[in-house]
Amino acid sequence: MNKTEDYENINPFTSIWTRPRATVRHVVEEKSPGFIFLLIVLSGFAAGLLSSLDSEQLFPVGGLLLMALFFGPIGITVSTAIGAGIYLLVGKLFKGTATYTEMFRAILTGQIPQIWLLPIVILWMLVQPETYFLQPGEMPFAGSDLLSLIFLLILGTVSIWTFVIQCKAVGEAHRLSSWKGFFIIIIPTLLFIIAISAIVAVILTAIV
Repeated sequence: MNKTEDYENINPFTSIWTRPRATVRHVVEEKSPGFIFLLIVLSGFAAGLLSSLDSEQLFPVGGLLLMALFFGPIGITVSTAIGAGIYLLVGKLFKGTATYTEMFRAILTGQIPQIWLLPIVILWMLVQPETYFLQPGEMPFAGSDLLSLIFLLILGTVSIWTFVIQCKAVGEAHRLSSWKGFFIIIIPTLLFIIAISAIVAVILTAIV
């Protein structure tokens, strides 16, 4: 079976769960800019809605949906663009071979599992807004019941698997192993945490 025939059997929205590396390679090499735009819209929409979890409800659900649909894709474009540049540079330390465009597409493809959360998040917002949104004076997750805990379990499981897929996606873009993809992601994350901690420590020292 040649590569073209193999790609015909890949639907990125389903194959990402079981064949992440093949799916990433398919999107990187074969998919049109229109498909990439679709991923930006859907993954941005999902990210925008998820950002409202356990935050105070300042707008009606309909307004939040519209805001997430508009601002989410903008946010995901900016974050993916920055992440692609960082992972591209760090990957060079491991002799990675990805281009910026390939890395951008790979990161977006790794976000597909989050898109599957859209129906769950919207349902949760509509059915149980009292547990989805943080009520005044309430601690996060303080009002969780069985259904909310099920939603949280699904979100947590998908989020963990999304991180695993992202490691594979970054590794595939660079034509490296998934473990090297993991380190390409984790190294700048740790450096960022260390830098922020150092800045906070300096500020606190100056105040004291």
